[in-house]
This record gives sequence, C-alpha cells and structure tokens, in this order.
Amino acid sequence: MVLLVFVGLGGFALEKAFESALLQAQQDKLEGLIYALLGAASLTEAGELTIALDAVPDRRLREPLSGLQAALFNELGVMVWSSSHTLDVPPPPHLQVGEWRFQRLRSPDAFSLSFGLRWVDSDGNQPRQYVVSVIDDTSSFDRQLVIFRRTLWLWLSATVAALVVTLLLILRWGLAPLRKLGRELQLIETGQQTGIEGSYPDELTPLTRDLNAMIVNEHNQQTRYRNALGDLAHTLKTPLAVLRGVSSDGNIPSPQQQQLHEQLSRMQHIVDHQLRRAAAAGSRTLTEPVVLRPLAEKLMMALAKVYGSRNIRFDNALDPGLRLRADQGDLYELLGNLLDNAAKYGNRRVRIAAQVDGKLCRIDVDDDGPGFPQQPEKLLERGVRADTRKPGQGIGLAAVREIIEAYGGNLTLERAPLGGARVSVILPLR
Repeated sequence: MVLLVFVGLGGFALEKAFESALLQAQQDKLEGLIYALLGAASLTEAGELTIALDAVPDRRLREPLSGLQAALFNELGVMVWSSSHTLDVPPPPHLQVGEWRFQRLRSPDAFSLSFGLRWVDSDGNQPRQYVVSVIDDTSSFDRQLVIFRRTLWLWLSATVAALVVTLLLILRWGLAPLRKLGRELQLIETGQQTGIEGSYPDELTPLTRDLNAMIVNEHNQQTRYRNALGDLAHTLKTPLAVLRGVSSDGNIPSPQQQQLHEQLSRMQHIVDHQLRRAAAAGSRTLTEPVVLRPLAEKLMMALAKVYGSRNIRFDNALDPGLRLRADQGDLYELLGNLLDNAAKYGNRRVRIAAQVDGKLCRIDVDDDGPGFPQQPEKLLERGVRADTRKPGQGIGLAAVREIIEAYGGNLTLERAPLGGARVSVILPLR
C-alpha cells in the first residue's frame, strides 16, 4: 500500500511537471511567433499597422484551417489586422506596453498569447499603442499530454507490478523462518512435539532457545509440583489411617467414635480437595485446547447417577466446537463443582451454556432451585455455605474462584432464567 501511494504521488507529480513544461514550451513558441510578426509589421498608407504574412516564417498562419491565427488590435480594442477573415475572438484586455498575457481559452479551446506595444515610426508620427494576439488550438498540446500520460502510467504500472512481486518474494523468503516457528509451536500445542527442533537464523536463535527453556522449565516445575503433592498425600495417609484405627477402639464411647469418624472423613476430604486444587495447572500458553461439550457430558452422566433418585434433567447447550486452552483437570474441577452445586441445590433441572464474545468465553450454569441468598458474594469465601442442611464442606465455589483467577477470568453469581441460581464464569479463549 505504501509503495502504491508513493508511486501514485510520484506519477502525479511527474505528470504535473510535464504539463507545466509543455505549457511553458507552448508560451515560448507563441512568443517567438509574436516577435516574428512584429518583424514583418509595417504602416499602411492610412497610417495603420499591418503585417505581411509572406514575411512570417510559420506557414500555418497562411492556412485557414491550421488552428494557428493572429490578430492586431488598436488602443480602442478594434481589430485592425488578422491572419484569417473568419477570425472571431473577443478583443484581449488592455495591456500596458511590454506586458504579456498568456491564457487558455474555453471557446474556442485554444491558447492565447497577447503582447502590448507602442509603435513609433521614423516619419515622426504620433506613437500609437497596439495589442498583438496569437491563438493556437490545443490539439497538439492535448495529444502530447495524452501520449505522455499513457506512457508514464504504463511504465509506472509495470514497475509497480515488478516491485510488488519482488517485495512479496523477499517477504516470503524473509518470513519463512517465522512461519516455520509458528508451525512448530502448533505441533507443541497439540502434543506432537516436546520442543522447538528446527534450525533458525541468528536473529531468531535467542527466541527459540528461550522458548525451549521456558517449555522445559514449565514441564519440570509441574512435574516437581505434582510429585511433591503425591509425597504429601502419601505422608498424610498413614497418620489418618492410624487415627481412623484409634477411633474404632471399642473402649471409646459410641458418640465420640461417630464424632471422630466425621472429623476424620472431613479431614480426608479436605486433604484430597486441597491436593487437587494445588495441582491445578493454571493458564498455560503451549497446551492443546480442550473441547468443553464432551467433558460436560461425562460430568452430567456421572451426576445423573449420583442424583438418580431426584430425576434431575441435565441440559448440555454447549457448542460442540467450543474449545478452551486450559488444563483438562482444571476444567473437570471447575465444571464438576458448578454442576454438582446446581444438582445439589436445584429441583428438577440443570442447564449449562456458553457464548463467545471476542476473546472471552462466558459459561453459564443454571438451576431451578431457590437461588442465592442475600449477599451471594460471601459464598465465594471458604467455609461459607448457602444451605447447611446439605452435606458439604463449603469450599466448592471458593475453589472454582481460585481456578478462574489462575486463568485471569472472573466469576459472578446471578439469578437464573430457570428461576434458581446462575453461576457465570468468564475465561479468556487463549
């Protein structure tokens, strides 16, 4: 585009420069003709100035249809001589002695050059003022201009086409390493490669080296993190088993045994949940996008069995092509908590839908239950529950919020069109 603009401006400037030079040449030609006419001028017996055409070198003045004509006007604007009897032009404006006036007439379409002069003869007669005018049609001028324009734009167009093709080839060659790098990153995202393997120019070598280092460090960090969490789970398993065995001692009264069992089960549940939460991958750039609909379908099938006695209807309105670039375990945790809460507190219906707006994806999970209480934002705090009559630890929405914040999204609690609660999750598509 920049090339086209500059070439267009350059062509326009050249065209105007040529037109200006052509006009100047036309004026110079008419000036020479006026000097030739004045050289052939003489007084008649009546004392009027006349011009002998036979003494003028330009023969076109003697040809009626040549397009070149001349006339002589006295100080009153009366034509006293003309090269053609059919000349019919308005008298030129009054000109001072030695003044030139060059213009383009519209009717007829011609160039006109006029010159004011004072004629002094050798007989001592009173000097008289005259205006000599030369009129030349524009056919020759227009023809030259058209030929120049056609030639100019033809060659400029050919030059631009050649330059554009050359630039495209240079850009294609110069950007080939970046396209190759983009293809390798796509292979890494889909899991077909573990790093950047190609050879690249010196300008891109630091970038590819840093990307490989980032990929390796991220993978090693996730591995160490998950191994540490596995070790922690294994370490906590033995003390919890010991406490569970102690709680089964027959010497402990039944109410205390039941209380111990409840607290140990709660501890086990909290430990398992926190281990899963701490292992959340968070936002990662080089990961394969996850299709949401099949994932939600699996969760709904499992929840339909868990809450089978209530005959809850699960509606999956997710677009089959909707994908999110996130860890699959994080999405299982997020959607599992939201669908489980909707099934737990809803009556007969749970619905999940999503819509994409630019670079953001909004996921809505609705139910037809009693909805949220006053100040629903408190439910996002750990341990706060909407209904204490239902079993649970009160950490589901808080865990969901932590996952969403890890991906740079946000969470809102609203009233659902079904009449119950709506949890809206907004996540970036990348």
